[in-house]
Amino acid sequence: MSTPLVQIAIDVTSVGAARPLIHSARAAGADWIELGKPLIEFEGLNGVRQLMPELVGTYVLLDVMIVAAPEKYIRAAKDMGASNITVTALAPEETVAEAIAAGKRFGIDVTVDLFNTTDTLRKAQHFASLGADYLMVHFGVDQKRSQPQGSPIQLLSDVVGSVDVPVSYATYDIAESIAAVKAGARVIVQGEPLLSAPDTEAVLAEFISQTQSASKGA
Repeated sequence: MSTPLVQIAIDVTSVGAARPLIHSARAAGADWIELGKPLIEFEGLNGVRQLMPELVGTYVLLDVMIVAAPEKYIRAAKDMGASNITVTALAPEETVAEAIAAGKRFGIDVTVDLFNTTDTLRKAQHFASLGADYLMVHFGVDQKRSQPQGSPIQLLSDVVGSVDVPVSYATYDIAESIAAVKAGARVIVQGEPLLSAPDTEAVLAEFISQTQSASKGA
C-alpha cells in the first residue's frame, strides 16, 4: 500500500489567521495545503492571492466547491499558482464535466467532491471516466456533529473499489484517518479540530506521522 498524502485544510476566515497555520502545517510536514472554503468565502480569491507567495513550491488545493461556470475559477486558480481546485458533484453533471475539461485545458488538477450526493458510485465512475484527477468522500461538519460516531468509511471503500482515480477523505481524528487509509484513501484531509490545538505544529506532525505509518501496517 502506498503512503498516503496528507492535506492540511486551512479552514479559517481571514488571511491573518491563515498565515501562522500555513507555517505550522508546512513545518509539520504536510504534503498539500488546502486553502479552505471558509477562507475563500470570507476573503475571496483576492485574499487567496495574498497567501500564494508564501506557498511557492507547495502543492496548493483551493476548495472553491464550484457549482456553476467553472472556467473563470479554474483559470484564476491556475494563474495564481494553485495545483488543484474542487468542484462539487452536487452541481449539474454538465458543470462537473466542464470543470474537468477546463482543468485539462489550463493544466490544473480537479477534485470532484462527492459530498452528500445520491447515486454516488455511479457519479464517481462517470466523473472518473471523464478524467477527474481526484474524487473526494467525506462527512460535512454538521453531519459529524449530529452523528459523532458515524463516518462514510464504507462509502469510501466502495468508491475506491469502483474507480482507478485516487480518492481523498476528510477526517476528524486519527482513528478515522487510519481507518480511511486502510480503506484505500490516497489523500487524507485534516483541519479542525487540530488547527485549534495549543501546539498546532506538534499536533499536526504527530497526526501526519501516524497517518502515514498506517499504510505500512495495513
